[in-house]
Amino acid sequence: MPIEPRRRDAIAAAIAAHNATDQEELLPPAAARLLLVMFPRSDVCQRSLDDLARAGFDRRGVSRLLRALVEAGFLSKDRRHGRRAPNVYRLHLPPQRQP
Repeated sequence: MPIEPRRRDAIAAAIAAHNATDQEELLPPAAARLLLVMFPRSDVCQRSLDDLARAGFDRRGVSRLLRALVEAGFLSKDRRHGRRAPNVYRLHLPPQRQP
């Protein structure tokens, strides 16, 4: 699915702003690439780790990036139960840190 240029720019700007203000928890360039794969047009993603790995990411790396993006407030995660039900992630631009 093609990525909207405004979305690509907004994600890149949000990651850059985060890294400029939070020097202790820098997000790698792969974080922006993962967000673009997960959210090309919508603010909701329900894809499995295996599916994201097939999009060019290491499965363990995806897990670490997702955790870092949740901690930084870029994503919220709704856990689904059951072996085959992937979690639902919601994109937050600007990031929203949970208390």
